[in-house]
Amino acid sequence: MVDLTEARLATPQTAADFSFPIATPYAIQVEFVQRLFETLERGEFGIFESPTGTGKSLSIICGSLTWLTHHHARAPATIDKDDGRPVWVRDYERKQRESSVNPDAVAREKYENWAKSVRRKESAEQRERKQNARRVGAVRAKASKRGSEQSPHNSDDEVVAEYHSGEETKGDGEYSESVRKLLHARSQNRVYEDSDIDSDEDTDQNAEPEEPSISKIFYASRTHSQLQQFISEIKRTKFGHATPCVTLGSRVQLCTNDEVRTGCASAMLNERCLEMQQNGRSKRCGHLPVQRTPMLDLKDHMQTRAMDIEDLVMQARKLSVCAYYGARASVQQAHVVALPYNMLLSRSAREALGVSLKNSVVIIDEAHNLVDTILATHSALLDARCVTLLLDLVQRYFKKYWQRLRGSNVVHIRRTIALLRALDKYMRAVKTEDSRTPDVLVKGVNEFLHDAHADHINVFTIDRYLRESKIGRKLNMFADRQVGSNNDAEKRPRAQTAAGPQKSEIAPATAVAALEAFIAGIGSPDRTGARIVVRNGAHGVELSYVLLDPSEAFGELRREARAVVLAGGTMTPATDVVEQLLPRFGRLSRDTCSPAELMKLDPDNARLFSWSHVVSPSHICSLVIESGPTNTPLKFAFQDQQNTLRIRECGQALAALCNVIPGGVVVFFPSYALLSKMLSVWRENGIIERIARRKPVVTEDAQNVLSEYVEHVRGPHKGAVLLSVVGGRLSEGINFSDELGRAVVMVGVPFPSLASPELNERLTYYESIGQKPTMSTVARPAEQSMGPRARSLYESLCMRAVNQSIGRAIRHRGDFAAIVFLDARYAEPRIARKLPAWIAGPNQSVSSCKFGPALARISSFFKQDFSV
Repeated sequence: MVDLTEARLATPQTAADFSFPIATPYAIQVEFVQRLFETLERGEFGIFESPTGTGKSLSIICGSLTWLTHHHARAPATIDKDDGRPVWVRDYERKQRESSVNPDAVAREKYENWAKSVRRKESAEQRERKQNARRVGAVRAKASKRGSEQSPHNSDDEVVAEYHSGEETKGDGEYSESVRKLLHARSQNRVYEDSDIDSDEDTDQNAEPEEPSISKIFYASRTHSQLQQFISEIKRTKFGHATPCVTLGSRVQLCTNDEVRTGCASAMLNERCLEMQQNGRSKRCGHLPVQRTPMLDLKDHMQTRAMDIEDLVMQARKLSVCAYYGARASVQQAHVVALPYNMLLSRSAREALGVSLKNSVVIIDEAHNLVDTILATHSALLDARCVTLLLDLVQRYFKKYWQRLRGSNVVHIRRTIALLRALDKYMRAVKTEDSRTPDVLVKGVNEFLHDAHADHINVFTIDRYLRESKIGRKLNMFADRQVGSNNDAEKRPRAQTAAGPQKSEIAPATAVAALEAFIAGIGSPDRTGARIVVRNGAHGVELSYVLLDPSEAFGELRREARAVVLAGGTMTPATDVVEQLLPRFGRLSRDTCSPAELMKLDPDNARLFSWSHVVSPSHICSLVIESGPTNTPLKFAFQDQQNTLRIRECGQALAALCNVIPGGVVVFFPSYALLSKMLSVWRENGIIERIARRKPVVTEDAQNVLSEYVEHVRGPHKGAVLLSVVGGRLSEGINFSDELGRAVVMVGVPFPSLASPELNERLTYYESIGQKPTMSTVARPAEQSMGPRARSLYESLCMRAVNQSIGRAIRHRGDFAAIVFLDARYAEPRIARKLPAWIAGPNQSVSSCKFGPALARISSFFKQDFSV
């Protein structure tokens, strides 16, 4: 799949070859790293399922970094022999060979020479400044005083830089292409491009050359704590001492300026940082030095070892530089880049960070919710308050600065105002429509633009303008200064939104971000895999851009990267994941794809690897209980959730189970509504009191739920019952090992609510992509009957959440637990086959029985001696 001029690397065969830090890794770990090595070498798309507790993170590290080490060593080193020729002749020939065989080496040498030159020059200037400190200080003090007396702030930094979109016809009076590029670069607010040096020398001499990028591993996970844990695992291995690792994060995690952090809310930290970059030197952030040497020093430190966010921030503080920009500047030469989902999955985010996936490997961990994450990342919400605030803000900005705007700024700002007016008018019309109009409307993008009378507006150019001109930053600065200096918030009348007169509580920065995200979505109206959901609620009209098709975003990532690996403890079922990410029929633009890229996008080339658990099958007791103690069926479909008899029966069954299960019991419910209903019935009938006599009951909404639960389990009671919800805060990422999770009980089957228009549209769309897209397949059916593909996806969404929940127990080889399903539907083949392999695979099966035999089997299970 990958066109390599070198011979294909041979897969290492032993654990020692992969540098495991443990003497005897699990057999499935050795197989994992071998299959991972092969997948990366062949440039394939692989899905790896290895249950939690089987050393998955360590396997990812040893497998991927072993491959990367071998990959970097592909090109044979050329040794220059001292054959009597002059040194300059041998150097010249060496450079000629490197430029033809490895052009990156030449670019690297050029960059290193530039860095050395900058260090020497700035070191000399530093010595000169120290010698003239008093004289320079006095001059600067006078200049600063003179500037502060003239004006509290310069309004020029609120004016958008000259913008040319490329649509205009080039005339005699316009700038040349080279000048346009220079102006565009200067409008990007690039850091460290200004210099103290006032020199008439050629600008190319001082310009920073492009630093070459090497092949690397991009590791993405859901939370920063997971990224922190991954870097900590690297430090345990031999790779931690010599592998440059960079962790990318937001300014909230990486800002080293305590003044900004303490005096600025997290939501406004980005805007404050960008504003301080545009200020003069007297007000510029002290951690963004004009000199380049401090940043180069930080990069040197990051190239020597694996550093997590804490290490990076600590080192940046020592050098008094910015860790946020330091991490971004170190990406090119890093071997491992750890970053959260949203920074990887969004093309605009990657471009803003300067991240290129070319010739590199992408590993996405905890990828069971990857499709949902892609859809959420590219969806957007815009409400009436945002539209009203933005329309007022942009109109005031344009009124003040229109005579000073140059280039095509005037045209594009007028287009933006026209679009905002159309949205505002549409939302007001929806609010005032009669009661026969439904509260929720679902429209295609083109249909929505037509109904809003905005189909004549080129939304694509507005989207491009917002991204390239950075006008959002200028609007934020303008709004902050208007409110701060003129008290316009009190002088202006309250915003009249579609919800009626009210004072806007939305910050301008939030409104601008919402507009940019919404326009980015509707800027491609030909995309069939998207909908606009219009909600008419008590608090105003909301417009939701809902992405239904993740293949475009993922396809861009797959085309650019050498190989992509999805890893997780519960990747089953995986068929619908592959079909959504790499569809067989035509939503991805394949016209410009090379043959190699077409192979990357072929779903038939996806490889699925799944391993069972490391625990012995005798350590797991999994069963479905069809009926309760009085033989009442246990089934909690939506229409059964108000059945008091079944709810009582479920409570009696749970109370009896708690009598024979030691330690902690974690119970998961499909929804908060059902949990509340069952708790109410159980309290009325004394069931909670009966359970509490044996094990204290803790609910998820308790203030210190985890500490309270652990205290009961490990205290005098020697056990407790924790009641939580699937998809809640305790269903993922929490470790209930050993006595904390001797049993996981699933009450009901947590199917998503079909009342959600977004879910209905997603299911309908997925049903349609089984065929070549036509007008008939894209249209929504008159009846919301679920086809076989939609039904399969609906069940997969449910079972993926179930598998995450039951994976909270069984965390290591010596652990043991019972997995109990209190709903007869789990025994149905279409549900049972989507359970994890370590429960329902070849070595394990989920048996179904009535309550009496089930209780006897569970009691017998916990009487075993698991220490043997």
